Amino acid sequence: MGRNDGEGKGEFAQIIHGEVARHLAFFELKKEHTRGSHYHALKDETFYVIDGVMRGICIDIDSGERAEYTVRKGDKMHIHPRCAHIFYGMEDALVVEYSPQAYDKRCIPSRIRFDDIIKEEYGGDKECD
Repeated sequence: MGRNDGEGKGEFAQIIHGEVARHLAFFELKKEHTRGSHYHALKDETFYVIDGVMRGICIDIDSGERAEYTVRKGDKMHIHPRCAHIFYGMEDALVVEYSPQAYDKRCIPSRIRFDDIIKEEYGGDKECD
């Protein structure tokens, strides 16, 4: 989690330390909207929440095991390859995504439909991105 420097300058958050990052991105997730709804065959991803709150839902493609996490300001969430994931905005959120694998637009992620999960659990009527 980030820390306040005690001098009134504001928060300092060390997002990566000792990790390799060949891909770095930023996204905004609006309240009651989704991002994700896919999995990567080979790519690891880590998400760091700069501000806000989101819910992460993950389903292991091979085992079918499902996990859910509430990720808040200062939290990280790691997604392994072949783990389908979607993020739902519990509040507006600002998120940094990074990966040790470089982004390759030829490696299109496989799409997964999470619409029923989102509608049942959160009452949202938004389609998954």
